[in-house]
Amino acid sequence: MKAKRMKLDDMKRKKMQPYVANLLGAAFLWWAALPLTAQNGYGRLTVEGRQSPMGLDELQPRMGWQIVSDKKNVVQKAYRLLVATSREKLEADEGDVWDTHTVHSDRSQNVVYAGPALHPNTTYYWKVKAKTNKGRARWSPVAQWSTGLMGDANWTGRWIGTDSLLAHDSCQKHSRATGRYFRREFETCGDVRRATVHVSGLGYYALWLNGRRVNRNRLSPVPTDYAKSVAYDSYDVTSLLGRSNAIGAVVAPGYYFAPRQSSGTDMRPTYGLPRLRLDLIIEYADGRADTVATGPSWRMNADGPLRWSNLYDGEMYDSRLDFAGWTQPGFDDSRWAVAPCCQAPGGTMRGSLTEPVTVYETDSPVSLRKMGRRYLIDFGTNGAGVVSLRVHAAKGDTVRVRHAELLEPGDSTLYTDNLRSAQATAWYVADGKARRWQPEFTWFGFRYAEVTGVERLEPEDVERLLISDNLSRMGNSIRFVGADTLNLVMEAAYRGIRSNYKGMPMDCPQRDERMPWTGDRTMGCQGESYVLDVRPLYAKWLDDMADSQLPNGALSDVMPAYWRLYNTNMTWPAVLPFACEMMRRQYGDDRMVARHYGHVDRWLRHVRSYRWKDGLITYDRYGDWCVPPESAELIHSKDPARQTDGKLISSCYYAYLCRLMAGYAATQGKESDHNYYMQEADTTCRALNAAYLHNGTYANGTVTANLLPLAMRLVPADQEATVRDALLRTIEERNHGMQSCGVVGVQWLMRYLAGIGRGDLAWRMATSTAYPGWGYMVSRGATTIWELWNGDTANPSMNSGNHVMLLGDLLPWAYEQMGGLRSSDTDPGFHRTVMAPDFSVEACAGVEASHESPYGTVRSNWHREGNGIVWTVTVPPNTTAELHLPGRKTRIVGSGVYRMRKEMEK
Repeated sequence: MKAKRMKLDDMKRKKMQPYVANLLGAAFLWWAALPLTAQNGYGRLTVEGRQSPMGLDELQPRMGWQIVSDKKNVVQKAYRLLVATSREKLEADEGDVWDTHTVHSDRSQNVVYAGPALHPNTTYYWKVKAKTNKGRARWSPVAQWSTGLMGDANWTGRWIGTDSLLAHDSCQKHSRATGRYFRREFETCGDVRRATVHVSGLGYYALWLNGRRVNRNRLSPVPTDYAKSVAYDSYDVTSLLGRSNAIGAVVAPGYYFAPRQSSGTDMRPTYGLPRLRLDLIIEYADGRADTVATGPSWRMNADGPLRWSNLYDGEMYDSRLDFAGWTQPGFDDSRWAVAPCCQAPGGTMRGSLTEPVTVYETDSPVSLRKMGRRYLIDFGTNGAGVVSLRVHAAKGDTVRVRHAELLEPGDSTLYTDNLRSAQATAWYVADGKARRWQPEFTWFGFRYAEVTGVERLEPEDVERLLISDNLSRMGNSIRFVGADTLNLVMEAAYRGIRSNYKGMPMDCPQRDERMPWTGDRTMGCQGESYVLDVRPLYAKWLDDMADSQLPNGALSDVMPAYWRLYNTNMTWPAVLPFACEMMRRQYGDDRMVARHYGHVDRWLRHVRSYRWKDGLITYDRYGDWCVPPESAELIHSKDPARQTDGKLISSCYYAYLCRLMAGYAATQGKESDHNYYMQEADTTCRALNAAYLHNGTYANGTVTANLLPLAMRLVPADQEATVRDALLRTIEERNHGMQSCGVVGVQWLMRYLAGIGRGDLAWRMATSTAYPGWGYMVSRGATTIWELWNGDTANPSMNSGNHVMLLGDLLPWAYEQMGGLRSSDTDPGFHRTVMAPDFSVEACAGVEASHESPYGTVRSNWHREGNGIVWTVTVPPNTTAELHLPGRKTRIVGSGVYRMRKEMEK
């Protein structure tokens, strides 16, 4: 029987070979088209790109579903989507809220809800039946989402807290604010059907109900420009309620009460002191509803165990002052003050903006050394989070935990010079009881920790909790066959990206900054989207940028504008249109482009009105920030030959973005805007070339000076080859094939080189361990990417060991050019994947790349075998792939798994 089955399989394989060869050309020998999966059904069901989000304030959320099938060339032909007010109705195929009926479409992502207006504080259930060209249609599992309060008018609770400093607060440079403890008791009066709490505690809060923690996430709510928007969270607490109940919350400063005050004219001194707003809505089985809301019926105490908190300096927790049982009914709060109502922050309440910040990984020490009365701990890698300790200390003893990225020479002392003014320390005053403790309302960037004040400390007493936004990494990975250095760089990139997400993309988790700098992500956002599912985070951050825009159109270089750097600078705020384009390209999210088109338009017109002369943008604040300097100790080069003219940089960006905006205007039917931006781009391009292009090179011929016009397609066609040759000569002869770009140039370099057939040069830069380069960093022990190419020798005043800005376009090059995974320009969101690995890089033995697209996991795995290349690709259902084969041959295939081999010419 087995032999007969094998014979039949061989017959089928021989029968299909001529068809496959005809379909895909003779460049490859195709072995087989293999089953995609072992089942039929559905993968992720999402609302606004998230699974079962709670508390959405989006009026028209968008649904998406993944089709799972073991068939080839699966295409959705139609769908029917139901939305109901109960699971029971939905399971009975009753869409009492919305029934699309049969829609003939292949659209399975970003399907806009078009039913009746959604109600606040309501759970909606939905499912879909996708009809494909293969197999029988069936309903998906039931999914759900819930709405928030959907507007300030629907809130009952008032803000409680204080508008003035309390006894232990300080608004000096190193600000201090004690934790505000709030509580209230209440009773239910019937059978509870559903209970939902909506809460915001500024800056950060922790919430309990009847002694049980409600929010398992950290650093909530996510930070915003609180004068424009205030984030709140929603939780289902039905299972936590009893007859008699107590709710308690503690609120700490976060970004709301600024960690540095009176220390710079560009710093916002503060928004205010910690405060709380909460609505607990209890719905009963008989249809009644009660709301427990913050107001004068609440009690407050600011003399509790959280003595103070500061993002940069740390926390002081005195366990002797714990309020035993304060989150449970029956606690005596008669000595607590009546919670005063206080001023509202000013911003609009906005629910469920992105995924929460959580502990995504727990580490144990790789070494713990006792050195006299202190313990020195090494966690093996750099990261961002807190140390969790099982404390053994006598009552009244103070346990101190200090943090650092490096050790001083001799490896026995923490190196803290690059922390600047950040104390980066957690203090715990013991009550004599053995307990586990960790800081709650801050984080530290560190590999090493020093603990003092404990009687003893064993490895099992110590954990590191790594903290970041709860963004999925599922399906996203890349590995280079036999390229250990580059694989270490990829791991370091991942750690750095995770370390610098805390409700917004930011920089340096260790020092007195931690700001949402924009220039780090203009192209970095594209690379980050291959590592994590960043859609919810960037949707939120784009709203932060809109909130930060001034009435005249100006954007800050830091957004939210905790540092008010409105420099009318081109390259840093350019993240606004670049992030919109990333969302369109990677997730098929056109709504972000439409929502923020006006913000980009006002910004570009503002730049032109303030910084334009004779076709050029006349100002750039930062230049090609952090080019490799001529001296190992320098942060910024002082050599004019290494510096790129800022006017050239800003003019290139202006021309490029005007063309991008012209395309957006055309798709939105804005003809006058389209014509305006095309004219602006053409005028700037002519002026740029007249001013800077001489004798086949731009300006002083730095890599960035020639690279930007080339990569942005601003070079006259008849001079493109000459400028390209000048660029390559500079890289290969003057810079010996190594990096010489700063933050701006490095965002375009790798993909451009691969695009002109010099993937070998890009590969050399990516894999070399010589200075300057990413490989040099990991060869010197880095486990995250540095802020500076010379981060091991430069002045510590600006020398973070955990940054992302020098990643540039390394990750897009790795996934798109080497792995061969890129979303189509014309059919974005990976509805069509362009698969075009750079097989020409002979030094590369192979790449295993996968990316979790909205439609499912797309894969491209290839390796050299003998004199040939073996390539396996996976195409998810309801998508197609554009395969770029050797010999400039291109073929389109549908879903499935395909394996092929190509004998390479010697």
